[in-house]
Amino acid sequence: MTEKRQHRRFKKRYTVRFGTTDLSKQGITGDISKGGAFILTRDMVPLDTRVHLQVQLDPKNFVLFEGIVQRHRKVPAELRQVDPGGFGVRFLYPGEVVADIVNKDTTTFEVHYTNAEQLQAAYERELRMGGTFILTEKPLRIQDKVIVSLCLDFANETVEQEAVVVHISLPQSTTRAGVSVMFSDRTALEEQLKPFLPPPAK
Repeated sequence: MTEKRQHRRFKKRYTVRFGTTDLSKQGITGDISKGGAFILTRDMVPLDTRVHLQVQLDPKNFVLFEGIVQRHRKVPAELRQVDPGGFGVRFLYPGEVVADIVNKDTTTFEVHYTNAEQLQAAYERELRMGGTFILTEKPLRIQDKVIVSLCLDFANETVEQEAVVVHISLPQSTTRAGVSVMFSDRTALEEQLKPFLPPPAK
């Protein structure tokens, strides 16, 4: 299951200050949604980097976010006067921030399911076999332990389990980097997911 977000994006222009340790860089939003934003700027941040963002809503009000840079759009130098390029960022859920504090020595992931159909499809494809695939460019190794939170957004529930990295997929021309993980307790995972899955056909 990938870390996809399915939120409607709005073409709103807000001034944004951002940085990895401060808010010293500046850009504007090209679009924004509940799940993330595209920042128009010449100051690129490396992929998979956590970044702090201050979005200025009006002269008196702003909102602070933490996010992960997930894509770049680079523009040739001769075109930057009309299109500076920029980067796409996924806003971190509060649970991800807290998980990083509590499990600061363990890599953590959140995988979100917006409806029961998404969960059912993921269960049939991979979860029932005790694993899942996560898009990420974090530097991990085989046998690294991670924490995976399966967020059942449609039910306001979260199933969290420890998992082990069993395969690493390098980025290709048409695919992004990612890892395959196996959950430590497959039986417990099935029991926790069972209430949210449709009953088996008779």
